Amino acid sequence: MKKIHLFTALMILLSSLASCQTIVDIHDNSYPINTPDTYYKDIGDKFNPYQGTWVYDNGTSYIKIVLIKKVKAPIGTHYEDYIIGAFQYKKSGIDIINTLNTLNTNLADVRDYSIRGKFYSNSPITPFHQYTSDNTRIRLSVIENGCISHMSVRTLTLNGQPTIQIDKGKPFEQPQDCNPVIPGGFYYLKKQ
Repeated sequence: MKKIHLFTALMILLSSLASCQTIVDIHDNSYPINTPDTYYKDIGDKFNPYQGTWVYDNGTSYIKIVLIKKVKAPIGTHYEDYIIGAFQYKKSGIDIINTLNTLNTNLADVRDYSIRGKFYSNSPITPFHQYTSDNTRIRLSVIENGCISHMSVRTLTLNGQPTIQIDKGKPFEQPQDCNPVIPGGFYYLKKQ
């Protein structure tokens, strides 16, 4: 009986050693990207402040964005921490587009969510320079009607309430014509 327990313990140890992987700070650009058996981790939890449900409502336009940190998502032969999300856009109370139900689905590839990204930056080159000297932000991709646009997101406190400010950009160059739904520009979304 002792031999069985010793053998089981040895097998567990060997399998854990075999599955060891390198853990790298996802925000450290000096490490080679897409290295097999590597986990690109959000060391320091820099993505955490962006998580939550955020709403913009000016009476005519309504934008709801839900952002979640996906930990250790498989990407090919390596793993990465990712921000994933979904959104709803209403115009005059009418749903124009709503991808929120995709967050209830565990998609095999995090890059299939309607909002996703992993780029954290504090570079002085920022779309928010006229608003703040705090250059910390994340950059996400947004898919709407087959268009892929970029969105820069920064956190702040506005009137005592956690808020994100987004800069919704124009679609990236697409081989086909596409019609994004959410107008480009700057928006303040309050945490719900």
